[in-house]
Amino acid sequence: MIIFISLILFLTMNLYPQITDISRLPVQDSSQSYIESAPVVISENEILIFFFTKNYETDTLYSARSTDRGKTWQGKKFILGIKRSGDKPAYLTSIRTISDKILVAYSDWNIRRIGIIRSDNDGDTWSEPVYVKGGGTFPIIYQSLHDLNLSEIQDNRILLSFNTTGICFYRESYDFGNTWPDTAYNFNDGTNFLKNLSFVGLEGDNILSFFISGNENNTGIYKKVSNDGGQSWSSETKIIDSELNEKNPRVVKISNDELWLIYQVEHYTNDNLNTNDIYFIHSIDGGNSWDDPVRFTSYIGEDYYLNAARLNDKPFITFSSTRFTNNPQISFAILGETIENFRPPYVLNCQTYPDSTNQKTWIINCEIIDDHSVSVAFVDPVEGTSFELFDDGQHHDINPADNIFGNEIILENIPPSSIDLINVNKIKLTLNNKGIISPNNPRFTLNSKIKALDNEQQGISAYEVLTLNYIENPQYEEGSFLFSGGFILSGYTNGELWANAVASSILIEDYLPGKVGSNHNNPLNNVYVIRKEDPPFGYSWQQWKNAVSLGADFYDGDGDGIYNPVDKNFNGTWEKNEDMPLLIGDETAWCIYNDGLPAEMRRWGTVNPQGIEIKQTVFASDLPELENVVFIHYSILNTGVSTEKMDSVIFGIWGDPDLGDYTDDLVGCDTLLNSGIAYNREFDSVYGDNAPSFFTTVLQGPISYTGNLSDTAYNLSGEMYGSREFPESKNRNITAHIFIIGGDPLYNDPNDPVALRYYLTGKNAAGYYPDPCSFPNSEVRGGVNCNQVNPRFWMSGDPVSDYGWILTLQYDQKNIIASGPFQLIKDEPQEIIIAYVLGRGTDPINSITIARENVQRAIQEYKSNFASMTYSAPPPTNPVVSYILYQNYPNPFNPFTTIRYELPVDGTVTIEIFDILGQRVRTILNNFQKADRYEIKFDGSSLASGIYIYRMKVNDFITSKKMVLVK
Repeated sequence: MIIFISLILFLTMNLYPQITDISRLPVQDSSQSYIESAPVVISENEILIFFFTKNYETDTLYSARSTDRGKTWQGKKFILGIKRSGDKPAYLTSIRTISDKILVAYSDWNIRRIGIIRSDNDGDTWSEPVYVKGGGTFPIIYQSLHDLNLSEIQDNRILLSFNTTGICFYRESYDFGNTWPDTAYNFNDGTNFLKNLSFVGLEGDNILSFFISGNENNTGIYKKVSNDGGQSWSSETKIIDSELNEKNPRVVKISNDELWLIYQVEHYTNDNLNTNDIYFIHSIDGGNSWDDPVRFTSYIGEDYYLNAARLNDKPFITFSSTRFTNNPQISFAILGETIENFRPPYVLNCQTYPDSTNQKTWIINCEIIDDHSVSVAFVDPVEGTSFELFDDGQHHDINPADNIFGNEIILENIPPSSIDLINVNKIKLTLNNKGIISPNNPRFTLNSKIKALDNEQQGISAYEVLTLNYIENPQYEEGSFLFSGGFILSGYTNGELWANAVASSILIEDYLPGKVGSNHNNPLNNVYVIRKEDPPFGYSWQQWKNAVSLGADFYDGDGDGIYNPVDKNFNGTWEKNEDMPLLIGDETAWCIYNDGLPAEMRRWGTVNPQGIEIKQTVFASDLPELENVVFIHYSILNTGVSTEKMDSVIFGIWGDPDLGDYTDDLVGCDTLLNSGIAYNREFDSVYGDNAPSFFTTVLQGPISYTGNLSDTAYNLSGEMYGSREFPESKNRNITAHIFIIGGDPLYNDPNDPVALRYYLTGKNAAGYYPDPCSFPNSEVRGGVNCNQVNPRFWMSGDPVSDYGWILTLQYDQKNIIASGPFQLIKDEPQEIIIAYVLGRGTDPINSITIARENVQRAIQEYKSNFASMTYSAPPPTNPVVSYILYQNYPNPFNPFTTIRYELPVDGTVTIEIFDILGQRVRTILNNFQKADRYEIKFDGSSLASGIYIYRMKVNDFITSKKMVLVK
């Protein structure tokens, strides 16, 4: 008898596996966030969980199936994709009807409708969505469909409840959800604030409704009763309404008498955190009375987005929780069976900020809390190095025992990102992979893990995206100098005018990362940065392979046309016979982008992509004579997508300078220095009495053919990277300067490509050259005849001598320095080099003089082909100090092997091959060589298998080693 009872217990345990702790749905990606889920129970062991995943373009509905009561789960199954609409929830809800149909409903925000899908075979296949409107007479734009609930109250009667603009509605289906009448019933009955409405059908025509009632600061759970199938309802009766916020009630009917009401409660744990926990109450008299509330979860993090279904005689619940990783994950439990045991620490948030100017040392602060105490915490950055975090007040963690854990972390190898910072001299300049100088919110991210253990040794590995923030705007010394920078291009393709730009402050961003025709989301489309301090052949040099694959230049030391940064001399530094990336000065940043943004997404919606591809190289030096300069090299290519030749192209430097306080800026141009100028005249609230002056200078203009034998144009790329001459051609100087005055229709932001083209030619938005004699907010000074001032160069006077055409309006200025026209011929890039140059003197006007001196230095550096910025390698880390002959590799070999050796002094080197009998069979080297490290290839294809001796003789030194040839 005892054996028989034990067998029955064993079979029962296997028939109903126990879910003893809150469990994570295992089909999820732990590095992603999952918020919404809904379960249905098919049989006493078979369960389906529906859940949404979100990405940039679509929200995808999946299902996961268990056939052993939740112990194991099959892989996720795709159901449908929904076009993404921001971060709005779908309010997922599901039921399995008495007729064995499964219904799933969700809010489709793109069409302002509720989508409903149906399965007649337990989730194997699904119908196409049926779309149901919201309620009331509101226009569709206002029908925000919240808090969906599906309820079956009779054998063939399904109610779909929802909330529209604060009012609860419901629709009825009498054919198991196949069709839904147009009528939507208003449940509020004059009540102002109701939400989360659901229904439970009892015996006969008795229906219970449950909902949230209250106000924004205090909500409780209430019910109404109908004894006539829903035609009339009682007044609302409180079920539970404490000082906390109850919300999102879900009712599970076990029988007409037994009900479980599961809900969330919002807890406020401190000033920075409010979390949600799950509670339940139980009734055995059809909802007339309820047991005291039971708190099911007490994890200090988030347990929310609750849903529930009946599993035999207990509620099966799903919800989103941060207890497994700080990315919310779908979790499940069985009330009355599951006990919450796992309550790890909660990583509330992490912040990082720079602790130095080298972009390698950062401070990290993480707020980590627990229902007991956190015993240890540390961060694993993407580079694999772990850094412990402390809460002792001594590791950049603010105060001891304040739940703020911190430390200094050092990131030696920061991966290429879509944004970077030039930061080697007085100028700090942010840039991104779309050509924008000073993009909004400049930052890059690192995927990391924050690990924490509490005193109960319960731990969490929280996926955390460390956001490393750069300065908000380009800086010069203590203030900003540029709000936004970029360029403008305009020309003609087959006689049709086009214009495009990277000018974010006038809402023109027509360029996408990557090459023409490529996927702009390709993760390789980054800003690649090389710094002089980077170790030769190290991480950044290897990452440059990706830049080369996109078209970046490199120094081809071995002349094979392939970028392969290898330390051929084995001395830990770079030699001229070895490859290296493009590096001019102390820091070089490179990216590639194209004008592929579709016309309908552009500001004017009328200009199509032209197939223009631009390689951008930004470089700077910390040399004292160049500490106020940043160089930008644009390589502009017509790829031939639209035409073989683009005519009358004009290039413009776009700038929105902000010298500290942007409201007191003035602009002008210096035609002798090919420059635009931004400057102040008076005290600046940021820079004080001596605000700097900012010049944008064309050093190497676009090339146009002149046919004059005395003319020569140049493309200079750096002393190591060469130069080219173009006979009978010239590099264009600047050909126009204009600025934009907000609010004036003749000088305002351009409203179409034609106005932008006018600006590039020195005209106003109406297509006329302005009259210096009557131009608003300006004067022609110093006795200059205003009729003789060139109108194409607005404000071309000299502010230092107060002579010529001078702007008098101190305002937020935007200006363009133009150069052209020229042609863009297929596969013949135009190489344009400009410089950002700043200077700061004893007062704002003296700053112009200092800046001009710095411009002259930049011009001389350009004319020398950037000679002083040529890379010089660090000393060898492994100098040659003795004669060494290394063992060949591979060994044994067939038929090729490599022999390496080192020479501490110069000499004639002889390397010979002998057989095992001492007979010389080959002399493979007999040359004079300088002291260094070398390697030589040996081909043994003409020799028989066996043991050979290779001997090196140089000066008075002789040594030998054995090698084995195996065929």
